[in-house]
Amino acid sequence: MKNITLLTLLLLTFIGSQAQYNYYNYKTQENNVGVQIDRYQVGTDIFLPDSTNGTPFYNDTFLPGQLYENNEVVASNLFFRFNVMEDEIEVTQKLTDENTAIQVLTKDPSLYVKIDKHLIIYDVDSEGYFQVLAPGNNFSLYKKLNKKYYPPRLPRNSFEKEVLATYKDDHIYYLVSKDNKFVEIPSTAGKRTKFFGSKKPDITKFIKSSDLDMNEEEDLIRVFRYFDSLSGN
Repeated sequence: MKNITLLTLLLLTFIGSQAQYNYYNYKTQENNVGVQIDRYQVGTDIFLPDSTNGTPFYNDTFLPGQLYENNEVVASNLFFRFNVMEDEIEVTQKLTDENTAIQVLTKDPSLYVKIDKHLIIYDVDSEGYFQVLAPGNNFSLYKKLNKKYYPPRLPRNSFEKEVLATYKDDHIYYLVSKDNKFVEIPSTAGKRTKFFGSKKPDITKFIKSSDLDMNEEEDLIRVFRYFDSLSGN
């Protein structure tokens, strides 16, 4: 490989004594942002222009994290940023060096990262990244991080106002079985309650007694954990 980056060399040096890894190949991504929105750099952080609402990223700036391979930490001194629009995990070695290249993590199901305590995995069947919200004994709760992009609109007359380009969250939740079967959870609270089938009476009582809102992610996680505990019975 030509022009092997410093990050690649460091990773290979770190793990080379333990085994041979052929998937630690990082490519420099010159345009990581979807829909061709330009970015500018301030110091070591890269931001979107002020002329947009929202962001294509899960985390706008690079955050410290750990890189895992088959449940073992292989690097803990890296910084990650999840580009939701491109469904890519960007990685860099340093935040203090303005010349440090931004790389993209190879999409491999044996690799996953923890970014600021958030677990992000790659599913080969779905060909995409998911956030693991709650692993369970019988099922797991995943979130597919999505963004919708709305292009800017210029005023057509003096009565209209300019509408900025906008990114809006459009996340999808999944119930994932032990054999990796994905079932999409409905987007509305009423349909989410019905989603649990034969466990609906128990789930409904739990929601009412705990005063939970199924539209809130934290409450959805609590309901999932209760459902998972019932599923083994």
